[in-house]
Amino acid sequence: MKKLVNKVALITGASSGIGRATAERFVKEGAKVIIADHNPERAQKLAASLRDNEFHAEAVMFEASDKRCAARAVDKAIELFGGIDCIVNNIGGSDLSKDLSAGELDINYFDEVMHVNLRSMIATAQAALPYMIGRKEGCFVNVASISGFLGDSRGTLYGIGKAGVINLTRYIATQYGKYGIRCNAVAPGLILTPAAVENLTQEERDKFLRHNSLPYAGKPEDIANVITFLAGEDARYITGQTIVADGGMSCHNPTL
Repeated sequence: MKKLVNKVALITGASSGIGRATAERFVKEGAKVIIADHNPERAQKLAASLRDNEFHAEAVMFEASDKRCAARAVDKAIELFGGIDCIVNNIGGSDLSKDLSAGELDINYFDEVMHVNLRSMIATAQAALPYMIGRKEGCFVNVASISGFLGDSRGTLYGIGKAGVINLTRYIATQYGKYGIRCNAVAPGLILTPAAVENLTQEERDKFLRHNSLPYAGKPEDIANVITFLAGEDARYITGQTIVADGGMSCHNPTL
């Protein structure tokens, strides 16, 4: 039985990686999907391929640093598909040549990282909440990271931003649960997205893998599966939670 029949979902950063895998899984589960991405050509191509397979998908421009894009994307979902049931906030990242240790990072890069990783999620929530409150139903799934729980030698701003995502998830769940609105997050470890493969050498990927409890790295589909669960009725009594999906990298004592 399909889990998201006739649900309308807006997925940010949906043309590649985890976002793309989520869009593909959602439509197969019966959802109508808005593919929101800063790369309009890639987003349009994905939407067209999904429609060619008789799925419901449309592409919209979404620039994480422009909060007006969130309102436009939500309005487009309502215009095209008659409503909005689920927001998947998937956009995130930072430039590790600027996002170094706390003493060395480019402090002028702070605003950009926080806009991409955190403010964009607040903007989509603010755009969708009035509609969801009126219907007394809706859900958010935020893509965080294990970097929001753990320290590292670099990626300081990214980790701070993802920690904010984890607590934003709790706050939305706390403040809007009375309206039947759920908010959860997933915190991936190493996932072999195109961006990870492009930006991490094989040696760096092997360092991550060496600390996994499972003998393999994650794929975008692994996270899409968790997001699909959190968006569906099987998770109707789960809210304010962050599910860690990292192959067991963070579950053991480092002396192991």
